[in-house]
Amino acid sequence: MKKILSVVNNKGGVAKTTSILIFSELLAYLGKKVLVVDLDGQSNLSLALHQYIEDTSASIAGRIAPSKKNISEIFKERPKKKEQLLDFIYPTPIKNISIIPSSKRFNSIESNMDPCFKSPFILNKALTAIKEDFDFILIDNAPALDFFTLNSIVASDYIVTPIREDGFSKKGLFEIMETINNLTEEYDLSLTFLGAFLTQVNPSTIAVKERIREYKESIPDYFFNTYIRKDTKIAQIESEFIPILEHSLDSNALLDYSHLLLELGILDDLSKQRLEMSL
Repeated sequence: MKKILSVVNNKGGVAKTTSILIFSELLAYLGKKVLVVDLDGQSNLSLALHQYIEDTSASIAGRIAPSKKNISEIFKERPKKKEQLLDFIYPTPIKNISIIPSSKRFNSIESNMDPCFKSPFILNKALTAIKEDFDFILIDNAPALDFFTLNSIVASDYIVTPIREDGFSKKGLFEIMETINNLTEEYDLSLTFLGAFLTQVNPSTIAVKERIREYKESIPDYFFNTYIRKDTKIAQIESEFIPILEHSLDSNALLDYSHLLLELGILDDLSKQRLEMSL
């Protein structure tokens, strides 16, 4: 069964893009064919996977056509056929990972859309056309519960939310859970909120231990036991755009994400066994 997973949080700095990158690398290592979708005008995912192209002011304003299509044109042109979607998918330096990239012009798409055409199903229709070509589709979102995140949620089979131990993250998490519940009821979606996980954790601090206890008490069914430890190697791969599996196999964060991927429960038995043997 093909799976579409979105990483969602309306707060920035919680490692959404890092989570997408490492999940996709691990899945590719397991032999899965992965498509990542950059649904953020900051385009950090596109930069990391070497598929970012700087827009000219003329292309941002719409006076000339862009040098290559990206997620922006999916929302402008609304392609629904597989042969049309192939123009938006690009290879990356990592075997088994492809990307639908983003760029600066994505930030102006919504303001130029007629309100009557702001459908929450634009991305869903596009991904449905190519879903069978990939084992997993992973969607990176901007730090907002906006029109595009709505499209991401509607298109997804699963949602996960990375959070920090601060109180702001807790507030944002409950807003996300409420939004997902409302959308599931409104549009009769077959969607599962898998849960939340802590990132950038120093497990020895009292504050983190207290926050973990609070989450386990308040949302026991939606809080993962695995957390992602702080790791200087993550900053290195993010600044140098190097795949973590090439850079450092002894990364604490890589080990934690491997355990988290197992805990998500989205792998087939053979892939679980292979990943467990690698740990």
